[in-house]
Amino acid sequence: MGRRAGAVTVSLDIWHLDVTEFLEMQTENGDQRRKAYDIFPQLVISDEFMRRVVHCEDWVLVDPYEVRTKLGIELAPLWGEGFELAYRQVENSLDKEITLYKRVNARELFKTIMRSQVETGMPYLAFKDTINRANPNKHEGYIPGVNLCVESFSNVVPGQLAHTCNLNSLNLANLELDELPLICETAVRLLDNTIEITHTPFEASAAHNHRYRTIGVGAMGLADWIAKRHLSYSNLNEINHLFEEIGYHCTHASMKLAQERGAYTAFPGSDWSQGKLIGSKPVEWFKENAVQPQRWEQLAQDIQTYGIRNSHITAIAPNTSSSLVQGCTASVLPTYSRFFYDKWAKGTVPIAPPFIRDCFWYYPENKNLDQRTVIRAVAAMQNWIDTGISMELLFNLNQGVYFPEDPERCIQAKDIFEALILAWEQGCKAVYYIRTIQKDGYKENGEACSSCAN
Repeated sequence: MGRRAGAVTVSLDIWHLDVTEFLEMQTENGDQRRKAYDIFPQLVISDEFMRRVVHCEDWVLVDPYEVRTKLGIELAPLWGEGFELAYRQVENSLDKEITLYKRVNARELFKTIMRSQVETGMPYLAFKDTINRANPNKHEGYIPGVNLCVESFSNVVPGQLAHTCNLNSLNLANLELDELPLICETAVRLLDNTIEITHTPFEASAAHNHRYRTIGVGAMGLADWIAKRHLSYSNLNEINHLFEEIGYHCTHASMKLAQERGAYTAFPGSDWSQGKLIGSKPVEWFKENAVQPQRWEQLAQDIQTYGIRNSHITAIAPNTSSSLVQGCTASVLPTYSRFFYDKWAKGTVPIAPPFIRDCFWYYPENKNLDQRTVIRAVAAMQNWIDTGISMELLFNLNQGVYFPEDPERCIQAKDIFEALILAWEQGCKAVYYIRTIQKDGYKENGEACSSCAN
């Protein structure tokens, strides 16, 4: 059997003094000795930074070692209100205890991030506060960043607990709603069994598997599912209903497994044990937003009684390569085009969505689709997915694509900026690749991550 080449993502918090240099690691210009083209960079971003971006306020980059040694504050584990209080204390100590710092405008720094994304497709963005608010295991730690495909993550402890991706995906192109209960249960059981029968490459991974039993049931072929029903990515009610079904049946299956095999080790004290459900949301949220709220109330009671087998249960991966074998579109994003060639490390693959014959005009082509529509659809799915979603955004830089009322207008930096702000505001947990279609003949920039596709 062949072996797929490994790939590494490295994260840096947005307050770190080295952020500006970090953003240069993949760009073509500059000192080549400071580049790292084989590393996939990600920025871990706080709500406080995003608020300052929106209001065009100052932001201070600091050295974590100096902050630790002079103020006794460890910034990296902090998020939410705890981070905001500590960060203001750091700001109040500038030119006193803290001497290694750089003051920048938050919006200008965000523009620098965008320039790197348009040029290289990266860095990935991980919204740390959104991720940790939804973490059911707050009682035992925090989530520092996201994995290589930004959809699977949990608590980690260096040298002791290493997050492990245990993933599969439902093929929505060939599913009906009434089949979901059985198929979701099968998918959850399959992954839980996988934890028992596989041997992880190092001890910290095995320890994490047995403490948290993190799995990720995902989905692919949503574009097919939408096209077959003559819908679009603007049909949020239908998308919301579909993913409520997936979220409910996967969570219910994990609760049933807990009855048979026991809850995951860290369950006592978790948000699950307190009656909170997907994304650590209280039952009251489900009463207001679920199509069938009564079953969610019952599920919360059952989990408190019997426990839950897996601390994280759902996560939507890119599925760029496995979807080809499954005969469906990749992940839950719109297909790039009705027919196109995708470049891979080992060659070029022709892509033709399988339901194109019967549903040609209902295939939403991502190359012509306003990415705000994609973001809102992903945000609707995220309500029912307890880990993350690999959300790749594609911006067409040609004239007359997004603005039919003004065919001479091209997308501008302001439009990309507003889309990324919307992703944060709508509760998306992360942004995967930023891809662009250049003005000179529809050339793509920021190719798919074939080395980490599931």
